[in-house]
Amino acid sequence: PGDLLEAHNLFVGVGKDLESLKTQMKRSWQYTTHVDAYMILNQVDGYDIIIKEGTPAENNENEFPMLVVGNIGYYKEGHFTEFHKLMPFVLKDKNDSIIEKLKRDPDFSEGQALSEAARSHLDDKHIVNHFDVDDIINVQSKIKGYVIGLVPAYENKENIMKLGYQFTDLKKM
Repeated sequence: PGDLLEAHNLFVGVGKDLESLKTQMKRSWQYTTHVDAYMILNQVDGYDIIIKEGTPAENNENEFPMLVVGNIGYYKEGHFTEFHKLMPFVLKDKNDSIIEKLKRDPDFSEGQALSEAARSHLDDKHIVNHFDVDDIINVQSKIKGYVIGLVPAYENKENIMKLGYQFTDLKKM
Protein backbone atom coordinates (compact mmCIF):
# COMPACT_ATOMS: atom_id res chain seq x y z
CA PRO A 1 0.00 0.00 0.00
CA GLY A 2 1.26 3.43 -0.88
CA ASP A 3 3.79 2.22 -3.45
CA LEU A 4 3.62 4.05 -6.74
CA LEU A 5 5.51 1.36 -8.61
CA GLU A 6 5.50 -2.41 -8.42
CA ALA A 7 7.44 -3.76 -5.45
CA HIS A 8 9.18 -7.14 -5.59
CA ASN A 9 9.61 -9.84 -2.97
CA LEU A 10 11.55 -13.08 -2.69
CA PHE A 11 9.78 -16.32 -1.83
CA VAL A 12 11.82 -19.34 -0.71
CA GLY A 13 10.05 -22.69 -0.89
CA VAL A 14 10.34 -26.42 -1.49
CA GLY A 15 7.99 -28.23 -3.85
CA LYS A 16 7.91 -30.80 -6.60
CA ASP A 17 7.14 -28.07 -9.14
CA LEU A 18 6.13 -24.41 -9.29
CA GLU A 19 2.42 -25.24 -9.30
CA SER A 20 2.78 -27.04 -5.94
CA LEU A 21 4.07 -23.83 -4.34
CA LYS A 22 1.03 -21.65 -5.15
CA THR A 23 -0.68 -22.04 -1.77
CA GLN A 24 2.55 -21.30 0.13
CA MET A 25 3.19 -18.24 -2.04
CA LYS A 26 -0.31 -16.92 -1.48
CA ARG A 27 0.11 -17.31 2.31
CA SER A 28 3.46 -15.54 2.09
CA TRP A 29 2.17 -12.57 0.05
CA GLN A 30 -1.50 -11.83 0.53
CA TYR A 31 -1.52 -9.21 -2.22
CA THR A 32 0.65 -10.91 -4.82
CA THR A 33 -0.78 -11.70 -8.20
CA HIS A 34 2.15 -13.08 -10.18
CA VAL A 35 5.66 -14.50 -10.33
CA ASP A 36 8.25 -12.65 -12.44
CA ALA A 37 10.98 -15.30 -12.26
CA TYR A 38 12.03 -18.38 -10.38
CA MET A 39 15.15 -20.47 -9.89
CA ILE A 40 15.62 -24.13 -9.06
CA LEU A 41 18.87 -24.46 -7.13
CA ASN A 42 20.76 -27.73 -7.52
CA GLN A 43 24.31 -26.58 -6.79
CA VAL A 44 25.89 -23.41 -5.38
CA ASP A 45 29.57 -22.54 -4.89
CA GLY A 46 30.74 -26.14 -5.36
CA TYR A 47 28.09 -27.70 -3.07
CA ASP A 48 25.21 -29.95 -4.10
CA ILE A 49 21.95 -29.00 -2.40
CA ILE A 50 20.21 -31.98 -0.80
CA ILE A 51 16.74 -31.41 0.66
CA LYS A 52 15.16 -33.91 3.05
CA GLU A 53 11.91 -33.82 4.96
CA GLY A 54 12.38 -33.17 8.65
CA THR A 55 13.27 -30.53 11.18
CA PRO A 56 16.79 -29.15 11.60
CA ALA A 57 18.52 -29.89 14.90
CA GLU A 58 18.19 -27.08 17.43
CA ASN A 59 20.25 -24.04 16.33
CA ASN A 60 21.07 -25.83 13.04
CA GLU A 61 19.75 -22.81 11.10
CA ASN A 62 23.00 -21.01 11.90
CA GLU A 63 25.43 -23.84 11.14
CA PHE A 64 27.94 -23.85 8.32
CA PRO A 65 28.10 -24.37 5.46
CA MET A 66 25.07 -22.09 5.08
CA LEU A 67 23.00 -21.47 1.95
CA VAL A 68 22.05 -17.80 1.65
CA VAL A 69 20.55 -15.52 -1.00
CA GLY A 70 21.81 -11.95 -1.32
CA ASN A 71 19.93 -9.04 -2.87
CA ILE A 72 22.43 -6.90 -4.77
CA GLY A 73 21.43 -3.37 -5.67
CA TYR A 74 23.40 -1.53 -8.34
CA TYR A 75 23.19 1.35 -10.77
CA LYS A 76 24.32 1.84 -14.34
CA GLU A 77 25.35 5.07 -15.97
CA GLY A 78 22.50 6.55 -18.01
CA HIS A 79 19.71 4.55 -16.32
CA PHE A 80 17.24 6.19 -13.92
CA THR A 81 16.64 3.11 -11.79
CA GLU A 82 18.22 0.83 -9.25
CA PHE A 83 18.80 -2.64 -10.69
CA HIS A 84 18.54 -5.70 -8.46
CA LYS A 85 19.98 -9.17 -8.71
CA LEU A 86 19.32 -12.07 -6.36
CA MET A 87 22.37 -14.27 -5.94
CA PRO A 88 22.70 -17.56 -4.02
CA PHE A 89 25.91 -18.18 -2.04
CA VAL A 90 27.28 -20.82 0.28
CA LEU A 91 29.05 -19.40 3.32
CA LYS A 92 31.63 -21.97 4.41
CA ASP A 93 32.24 -20.48 7.86
CA LYS A 94 31.71 -17.28 9.84
CA ASN A 95 34.78 -15.73 8.20
CA ASP A 96 33.65 -16.38 4.63
CA SER A 97 33.46 -13.03 2.85
CA ILE A 98 30.26 -12.18 1.01
CA ILE A 99 31.97 -9.12 -0.47
CA GLU A 100 34.72 -11.31 -2.00
CA LYS A 101 32.03 -13.50 -3.58
CA LEU A 102 30.24 -10.41 -4.91
CA LYS A 103 33.41 -9.15 -6.56
CA ARG A 104 33.14 -12.09 -8.98
CA ASP A 105 29.84 -10.69 -10.30
CA PRO A 106 30.34 -8.28 -13.23
CA ASP A 107 27.33 -6.08 -12.36
CA PHE A 108 28.51 -5.66 -8.78
CA SER A 109 32.11 -5.01 -9.86
CA GLU A 110 31.10 -2.50 -12.55
CA GLY A 111 29.02 -0.60 -10.00
CA GLN A 112 31.97 -0.30 -7.62
CA ALA A 113 33.53 2.24 -10.00
CA LEU A 114 30.63 4.70 -9.55
CA SER A 115 30.52 7.49 -6.98
CA GLU A 116 30.05 6.30 -3.39
CA ALA A 117 26.31 7.10 -3.27
CA ALA A 118 25.71 5.11 -6.47
CA ARG A 119 28.08 2.24 -5.70
CA SER A 120 26.93 -1.40 -5.85
CA HIS A 121 25.62 -2.57 -2.50
CA LEU A 122 23.50 -5.07 -0.64
CA ASP A 123 20.10 -3.67 0.31
CA ASP A 124 18.45 -3.24 3.72
CA LYS A 125 20.50 -3.87 6.85
CA HIS A 126 20.08 -7.29 8.47
CA ILE A 127 22.19 -9.48 10.73
CA VAL A 128 22.61 -13.15 9.84
CA ASN A 129 24.46 -15.10 12.51
CA HIS A 130 27.84 -13.32 12.84
CA PHE A 131 27.39 -11.30 9.65
CA ASP A 132 26.40 -7.65 9.71
CA VAL A 133 25.39 -7.49 6.08
CA ASP A 134 22.60 -6.17 3.92
CA ASP A 135 19.63 -8.24 2.78
CA ILE A 136 21.06 -11.72 3.10
CA ILE A 137 18.49 -14.46 3.61
CA ASN A 138 19.47 -17.68 5.38
CA VAL A 139 17.52 -20.19 3.26
CA GLN A 140 17.24 -22.85 6.01
CA SER A 141 15.40 -20.38 8.24
CA LYS A 142 12.73 -19.96 5.52
CA ILE A 143 12.16 -23.66 4.81
CA LYS A 144 9.88 -25.24 7.43
CA GLY A 145 9.56 -29.03 7.47
CA TYR A 146 12.76 -29.58 5.49
CA VAL A 147 16.48 -29.80 6.18
CA ILE A 148 18.92 -28.38 3.65
CA GLY A 149 22.10 -30.39 3.29
CA LEU A 150 25.16 -29.02 1.51
CA VAL A 151 27.66 -31.63 0.32
CA PRO A 152 30.77 -31.09 -1.80
CA ALA A 153 29.90 -31.54 -5.48
CA TYR A 154 31.76 -34.08 -7.60
CA GLU A 155 30.21 -33.05 -10.91
CA ASN A 156 28.61 -29.87 -12.19
CA LYS A 157 24.83 -29.53 -11.98
CA GLU A 158 22.93 -26.71 -13.60
CA ASN A 159 20.61 -24.40 -11.73
CA ILE A 160 17.43 -23.67 -13.66
CA MET A 161 16.24 -20.08 -14.03
CA LYS A 162 12.91 -19.21 -15.62
CA LEU A 163 11.98 -15.64 -16.47
CA GLY A 164 8.51 -14.48 -17.38
CA TYR A 165 5.22 -13.37 -15.95
CA GLN A 166 3.29 -16.31 -14.43
CA PHE A 167 0.44 -17.13 -12.05
CA THR A 168 -1.79 -14.17 -12.72
CA ASP A 169 -4.49 -16.28 -11.04
CA LEU A 170 -2.90 -16.12 -7.56
CA LYS A 171 -5.25 -13.25 -6.68
CA LYS A 172 -8.21 -15.63 -7.15
CA MET A 173 -6.95 -18.12 -4.56
